[in-house]
Amino acid sequence: MDRKNVLLACASLFAIAGCMPAPTGTEPGTVPASPPPVTTRTVQRPTAADPRAPEISWDTDRDRTFAEFLRDKAAGMVRKAAVGIERRGELRLELDQSVAPEDTLELTKSIMAGARRDFPDRPIALSVYDPGGAPILKARYRPGQGVQYQIAHDDSAPTRRDKDNDEARAADPLTRSGVTEADRKFAAWAEEHGRAYLRYVEADLEKHGRLWFGVTRDVKPADVPELTRSLLEGAQKEFPRRDLVATVFDPEGERIGKAQMGADGEIRWAK
Repeated sequence: MDRKNVLLACASLFAIAGCMPAPTGTEPGTVPASPPPVTTRTVQRPTAADPRAPEISWDTDRDRTFAEFLRDKAAGMVRKAAVGIERRGELRLELDQSVAPEDTLELTKSIMAGARRDFPDRPIALSVYDPGGAPILKARYRPGQGVQYQIAHDDSAPTRRDKDNDEARAADPLTRSGVTEADRKFAAWAEEHGRAYLRYVEADLEKHGRLWFGVTRDVKPADVPELTRSLLEGAQKEFPRRDLVATVFDPEGERIGKAQMGADGEIRWAK
């Protein structure tokens, strides 16, 4: 599947997400510890009739409804999907090799939109893995707080082990994360200078020139371009002589737009 078809499929998935059957209620149960990826109660594998359909697994009947939605609508983009949202608030996906890295965020956003519509009452942690099983992206939704996207760390990146990590995030929604040490230093700079305006910052600048950040409710739409310019100019000082791309999200996790800064310092903005 080429990139154009992947993007069209993402758009279709996003549009159809609101047409899923309404949920029927929740089942009681205690939330267990997080299992390994794609380890749930029932598994349905691709058949000869549709070999491109993803392998799906689920915990409850309500999870199964969403898993079958992914099976029917994400064929060719998702290889495996494990749905455990109703009881555990978890959704795990392994992407197909046809999905280009630059399309991963759009696909993740489309699938999260569908999950939010089917489970509006549940917090959702969506983990995305590449075809080799390596983590590449996470998206976390909390009712009333929107969606936060987080790129995966490489093996050398330190992880935050604070047992009160979730409580800390709720009290201070600004995250600091990056793929490399240089990325994390830039995220620290952004945290120090933009606490009133930024919900979170995710940086993959050193390797790929990419930046993601979410704005707070204090940021007016007219102020977004200037805030984006300030972040990109700061990034260019740390990562000179390369093109940089920043993707901006509103407080609810919806994408506002994308800005690209060339090595010459010129910025092109697209909603």
